[in-house]
Amino acid sequence: MIKLLSFFYQRYKTWFWFVLFLAFGSGAVSKSFHSSLWEVLLNASLGLICLGVFIVFLFRKKSIASPTTNKNGRLVVTFTILSVVGGATILPYMIGTVGTQLTEQFSLPLYGIVIITILNVTFMSFIASTVGLILAEKVQLGVPILRRLLYSGRLSEVSKQWIIIAILGSFIGTFGIVMLETYIFQPHMPQLPSTPTLAWWKGLLTIFYGGIVEEVLLRLCLMTVLVWGMVKISKTQASIPAAIYWIAIIMSSVLFGLAHLPATASLFGELTPILIIRAIINNGVLGILFGYLYWKKGLEYAILSHMSADFFLHVIWASLV
Repeated sequence: MIKLLSFFYQRYKTWFWFVLFLAFGSGAVSKSFHSSLWEVLLNASLGLICLGVFIVFLFRKKSIASPTTNKNGRLVVTFTILSVVGGATILPYMIGTVGTQLTEQFSLPLYGIVIITILNVTFMSFIASTVGLILAEKVQLGVPILRRLLYSGRLSEVSKQWIIIAILGSFIGTFGIVMLETYIFQPHMPQLPSTPTLAWWKGLLTIFYGGIVEEVLLRLCLMTVLVWGMVKISKTQASIPAAIYWIAIIMSSVLFGLAHLPATASLFGELTPILIIRAIINNGVLGILFGYLYWKKGLEYAILSHMSADFFLHVIWASLV
């Protein structure tokens, strides 16, 4: 029996660690509903360790291709896996805020919502990263740090200056959003029923969904597609004007804000001009910063900035306001 298990482990050890990641990850999600924080953190930590081992095994053979290769398989797999992590870690926050509404809206038990959410995120991130990565190289966009790391085993030079810009920009932007929400929007909005106060760690978990899933969908895919489409129409691929990037940055940010209108209408029971403006500003303005970082330095800086923004909004400002 031991020899048989050893044989299967040697043959399928890469996917053995992926199965363990799924097991511990699902355990962390389920325990977040009824167990203590240390149990959630233990399962999450073990899951992340297994995920790390899986990625090491999956990419242990260095590619002979150049770091600037247009091969995208490893990047697609990485973004899909990281998006699954983001989809799983957002669940405690999502269920704590709108869980009852979701179960009533879809007439499904809680575990059904969890499964659908993770499957949906997996499918969307796989398609979005595949399309985005194919088109990104055509319009001078990309993920230079992660590409070099996965295909050559080397870490690209990271700009401390742009890291500061990414984090500081999110700090200033989220502070502005909180001030607008407190002194401009809330006094003119319909009264909301009281919402439960969530533990700080549930707010912290939002950084993975926002920073990874939303950036893959909005910047890597949507913004890239918009730039590529405008380049094709204008036939300016040799030298892409900055205006095309700015239009794509603003369009993808505004569309993201508008995508929140159905949720806003469901939450408030109506859509007023102030609620529409609020949805666009709160969900779209920081996207301009993220899009600019993606354009100038790469998706990694946009991910860092988005993660920082969610940290400030859901942990720092949430504890002070």
